[in-house]
Amino acid sequence: MDLGCVRHNADYALSDPNWLHRKIKLVAGRVVGVDYLPQEVEKLKRHDYQVVLGDVTKPLDIHQKFDVIVAGDLLEHLANFEGFFDNCTRLLKPGGELIISTPNPFYVQEFHYVAFKESFLINPEHTCWIDPQALSQLSIRFGFVIDEISFIRSSWKLKSLICETEMDDYDILNDIWTKQPTIASRIKKRLAAILFEMFYLPYRVLSGTDSALVRHGDYLAVLKKSKDFFAT
Repeated sequence: MDLGCVRHNADYALSDPNWLHRKIKLVAGRVVGVDYLPQEVEKLKRHDYQVVLGDVTKPLDIHQKFDVIVAGDLLEHLANFEGFFDNCTRLLKPGGELIISTPNPFYVQEFHYVAFKESFLINPEHTCWIDPQALSQLSIRFGFVIDEISFIRSSWKLKSLICETEMDDYDILNDIWTKQPTIASRIKKRLAAILFEMFYLPYRVLSGTDSALVRHGDYLAVLKKSKDFFAT
């Protein structure tokens, strides 16, 4: 089961080669998606995706259990963790796995973006940041234990946003710059990125801010129900 399977909207998801739900469908024997956007759910159904309308923080009208539940970049959007974990507890088979991915709050390029640009780079729909230790504590409180953690290379780099200004900022939701790019502006951004990286990469290495815990912008955690984890 893939919770929060729509990425922004159905049209965006269907055109994105990295759409997580499509990748899951390619390797899973069967996958059920869940999302709370009614129009987008109907669009995906018309493209032969099995998607259920529902709010993951409220009881889902699903009466089967799953080997794996995926919550890709979802947890940081929620305001009710209890409802989310209640659904996962009820719908996960014994011995099953809950896979969660979420941004790494300690990503060094995020910190340097704030320092250099004097602004914040965050999806405006996010409600929180959750580091691995906080996720461990949150999981324990709802009957889960983290079995494995892996850090994921971020899809964005600071060098790509170094030219961002109030007049031309990066729209993180739609993955576009707010001003229509000209050839000159593209060249300027490309040259700025190259020059910036020439100094920034050695700085990260020499300053010790390139360790595994801060090098990557996201992380993935595999959770199991506490009783299943300790039974093994």
